[in-house]
Amino acid sequence: MVRKIDLSFDVTDALPPEATEGCAVNIAGWAYLPPAGAMPESSPRAMVLLAGGSYDRRYHDAQVPGRDGYSAAEHLAELGNIVLLNDHLGVGQSTRLPDQKKATRQVCALAAHAACEQFFARIAEGTLDPALPALPDVVRIGGGHSMGGMQTIIQQADHRTFDGVMVLGYTAEGVHMTMNGQKVRAADFIPEDGPDYSRNDRAPMHEGFHWDDVPDDVIAYDDTLAVETPSCIGLDSIRTRIVAGEASRIDVPVYICLGERDVSPDCHAEPGYYRASSDITLHILPRSGHCQTFASTRHQMWDRMHHWSQIVPRRRP
Repeated sequence: MVRKIDLSFDVTDALPPEATEGCAVNIAGWAYLPPAGAMPESSPRAMVLLAGGSYDRRYHDAQVPGRDGYSAAEHLAELGNIVLLNDHLGVGQSTRLPDQKKATRQVCALAAHAACEQFFARIAEGTLDPALPALPDVVRIGGGHSMGGMQTIIQQADHRTFDGVMVLGYTAEGVHMTMNGQKVRAADFIPEDGPDYSRNDRAPMHEGFHWDDVPDDVIAYDDTLAVETPSCIGLDSIRTRIVAGEASRIDVPVYICLGERDVSPDCHAEPGYYRASSDITLHILPRSGHCQTFASTRHQMWDRMHHWSQIVPRRRP
């Protein structure tokens, strides 16, 4: 049986003093431990997953009332992976900075990296949980959906946190949302200025977020997950080619998964942004909108994530 544990990572000292302004800063997370016997004896995989804009970590652990099988974290842990879901800096239970506009995409990536380093160190030392022995040869996999994909790209380019990265429902070209049957470039709707946080109406997003066969009660549950998004990283995530430079510096294996109806204007062009990587997988998930975790085909993606991770080599000696 998968076991879920609460974690908190103090990342205060990793961040610029002008951002923390003397306040303690923590990143909140949940870790999912595989059932006994499910984890491989050597080179186990530890996966870190970030959520997108308007979501917190619950996106990757969706618990739809009356339904099973919507939690990516549980599914991946059952397959033998140690899984960590972190909230972005300023999202969910993670600390909000005194001035959240100082939580730039680079500062958020730095906070996420610091949290990941603590997580991986605890796994290596055997101090994450009494049920886990020391695992010094763990392979580090990072991934994120939508805005979390942007942050994963920046984190990997700037800090080389992971041995392989998974970019889920995100585009290095620029976000295009589906509305009224047409692709609309999201960057055309960026306001000149606004509050530190935004909260969008989900109703206009249903067409782009969900394939036509997603049950109404699942969509209604998804709407309940909506949280405030820090405007700084939220708006950056829809700027055209905002991570093109960072994507070009990633030199580890990359798994890209986009739904059949998703945010990329050209799915097959996405691998071309990762010029330094010699191992790129593009997976277009059939019958899926932007939010693959609610698609009827979601298990295809989760199984592919697991099997792909098994061939990622460990970079560290």
